[in-house]
Amino acid sequence: MDLFSHLNWYSGDFMNEDGEPIKSIPSGKLILVSDTLESEGSFLIHYFLQSIFKATSANVGSTIQHQQSSTNNNNINCGGGGGACLLGLNQSLYNYFNVGRKLGYNLTTEHNKGNFTFINGLSTPYKWIIEQRLQQLEDQGIDEEPPLDSISQGFNPFATIHLIDNKNVTTSSHSNKNNNNQLKDILYKIYNEFINDHKKRVMNNNNSKTLFIIDGLNLLESHYSTNPSGSNMDILNFLQYCHNYIKENSTTCSMVILYHSDCDEDTKFFNLLQYESDLTINITGLKSGYSKDIDGQLNFIQKDEKNNTFTRVNPIHYQALDNSIRFFSMGSRIQ
Repeated sequence: MDLFSHLNWYSGDFMNEDGEPIKSIPSGKLILVSDTLESEGSFLIHYFLQSIFKATSANVGSTIQHQQSSTNNNNINCGGGGGACLLGLNQSLYNYFNVGRKLGYNLTTEHNKGNFTFINGLSTPYKWIIEQRLQQLEDQGIDEEPPLDSISQGFNPFATIHLIDNKNVTTSSHSNKNNNNQLKDILYKIYNEFINDHKKRVMNNNNSKTLFIIDGLNLLESHYSTNPSGSNMDILNFLQYCHNYIKENSTTCSMVILYHSDCDEDTKFFNLLQYESDLTINITGLKSGYSKDIDGQLNFIQKDEKNNTFTRVNPIHYQALDNSIRFFSMGSRIQ
């Protein structure tokens, strides 16, 4: 069973010529993935990446085949592939890379093809650490710190984007003033990186699709909760800007957000996220308890913008294996 064909069948918007649901991520949608500590949802992020790169490879192969069989027709368009722009706030690039190898794709290869962009949100240093280090170098009479060796630099198989440039760290006299706008600047930079990545991919291929991924949103929310100048509404405004852009380019981009719903006792922000999203995927454990064959259940809430109503789609079961992820209809597998 395929996750996307299950969702597209219920929406009815993404069907092929034979009336069958398309096995691809729905375009023009803001998808919220909600998980808990007991039912972690990072496997869906890897599944989305696997689906994109697999579809891209298939489209490239079909394009070559059509070009070889129809050399006299220069107007054949077999459809572009796709790519992903991932904001990593929950896991390191090393983790994404290793899981990708198990699932059959290589992030370095996809990056070299222009199919993958990684925004590193974990390596942003604390300003006070850098300021302390600069003071130590000044006391030692060292004008410039020697570069780090390859091991100290960490895992970096290809060029990545950092939310904060280490070279632009300010001194303590200006840190408080700049800190008030730092979080908003981060959201602004994330938005621009998403848009630029999409535009660059569309310029190379008009049919190329881009999936924006935020893994996970809780880290940004925690920044605002500890900063008096910030507010969760800034995050919602940021998502609304992204959502509007996705609607304007509904055939070529979508967004997936991973959010841990059990990190905050106050559910107001989570409810607002669900209201803004076109589709919510809630990951839960089995009501019947532990099962060696099934890891949990996916529940779906689909939004109808015309009527401003929400509809529950039939849930499905899943099993996360080492090198694949399997989905089952309710009752189709003995537990």
